[in-house]
Amino acid sequence: MLRNVFLKTLRDMRRAIAWWSLGLAVMTTLIVAVYPTVRDNPELNQAVEDYPEALKAFIAFGGEVDYGSSVGYLGSELFSFMVPLLLLVAAIGAGARAIAGEEEQGTLDLLLSNPLSRRRLALEKLGALAAELAVLSLVLWLSLLAGAAAVGMEVSAGHLAAATASAALLALAFGAIALLVGASSGRRGLAIGLTAAGAVAAYLVSSLAVLVDFLRPLRPASPFYHYAASDPLRHGLALDHAGLLLLLAATAAALAPLVFERRDLA
Repeated sequence: MLRNVFLKTLRDMRRAIAWWSLGLAVMTTLIVAVYPTVRDNPELNQAVEDYPEALKAFIAFGGEVDYGSSVGYLGSELFSFMVPLLLLVAAIGAGARAIAGEEEQGTLDLLLSNPLSRRRLALEKLGALAAELAVLSLVLWLSLLAGAAAVGMEVSAGHLAAATASAALLALAFGAIALLVGASSGRRGLAIGLTAAGAVAAYLVSSLAVLVDFLRPLRPASPFYHYAASDPLRHGLALDHAGLLLLLAATAAALAPLVFERRDLA
């Protein structure tokens, strides 16, 4: 088992994945269950339309706030903030633990005492991170499918899959960055702190750029912009935006083994 870091890491993460899956399923079920009340309440929908533009900038997914439709409700209540937040927390935590966590706990020496290169260790840790996100995304998608069918939401399975995949790619990018910071520093707290700060900054730039002129040119540099720009709940996954998120993840994943190979370990 120690010679296969990918399977060992998944084994070590099994309880966390189970609890994350349960939490995502429960959250999705509760939010979807409220939709019929919102749909049948025209006063609430009117109140949402009268929200200040600053507030709409934070709750809009794909640039539109519309609680009266299934897509608009899911976008505002789930995909504008909650889904990316939870997947980011899971991914950044896993990425920071991948190498820096092992090093701080003193278990990295045990792993590297096996016939295993540092490069392979880093890549298999990244593979386990990607597998965790794949499982969580599948649970989220299946929960949305079941909930949407139960309450009569008019949204296709393909578009739900597109929005879920876009959130997973966003989380994968930041998870790979956390792994890169952890591999270069050996400090789990630093990896979490720097990556989380970068994610918050990217979210603020993407959200506030529609209101603040000097931030507008910076918006395309934010991963959050590419996460929501194509409005995947309405139009499906755009390959250009998804490709940029994947490129960011691949760049961090390529750099992590390089810096890990050249660093003296604690």
